[in-house]
Amino acid sequence: MENLKEINLTELLSALLRRIWLIVLCAVIAGALVYAYTANFVTELYKSRVSVYVNSSNQNNTVNITATELATSQRLVLTYIEMVKSESVLELVAQEVAENGTTGKKPTAEEIEKMITAAPMEETEIFEVVVSSSDPQLACDIANAIGRVAPGKIEEFAVGSSTKIIDWAKPAKAPYSPNKSRNTIVGMVAGAAIAVCIIVLQTLLDVRVKSEEDLAAISDAPVLGLIPDLAMDSKDPGEYGEYGYGYKREGSHSRSGGAGA
Repeated sequence: MENLKEINLTELLSALLRRIWLIVLCAVIAGALVYAYTANFVTELYKSRVSVYVNSSNQNNTVNITATELATSQRLVLTYIEMVKSESVLELVAQEVAENGTTGKKPTAEEIEKMITAAPMEETEIFEVVVSSSDPQLACDIANAIGRVAPGKIEEFAVGSSTKIIDWAKPAKAPYSPNKSRNTIVGMVAGAAIAVCIIVLQTLLDVRVKSEEDLAAISDAPVLGLIPDLAMDSKDPGEYGEYGYGYKREGSHSRSGGAGA
């Protein structure tokens, strides 16, 4: 049983090596198709971000902060993030973008909600709002509108606390999505994998008897002889195919069977 497995694995490897050109071709074609699709049909997205500092005290003194105030501020960050994404804040942001935006676009609060994500920065009292859009200037306008509107609205809800903008948003110079290089590599790997699977299946499903060893593996009957491959393209008429037999008489081009009297 172990010998049979070894033969099968050897055959699989041999089949893959014989068709390595097909695997490479499929990888190149798949990679090219994925790259073309990504470059022409996938919308590029740009990011702009604004950073907000949270203070549990409404005093502007940000130097002498006690450990208790710092811990309280860190806990408030998650609450403030939810406030930023609230409908009342986003409606004010939409109004601010419509009135003071540089693109002339007027996104709704629902559209802005789908564009933004917010998260604390490494468990600090600072959180970051990130806006994603196909228009880099619109993303910047929305992020800065959040920076102008959100702090005042948050302070109305959370009495006794304060917020401050650390970094204002800037228009992104390059898209962050899609990643053309990564998508192309994934496409090439997928194309090669598909080719390998097809070759392996063809090899495993091929039940034809191709050699004396294949026949011996499925039957205990003795092999009486082999049929010569007379269709083999050979310049020497005394040569036979892989499974043929015979010999060439010296000084003659006649053939004779290999079965002796």
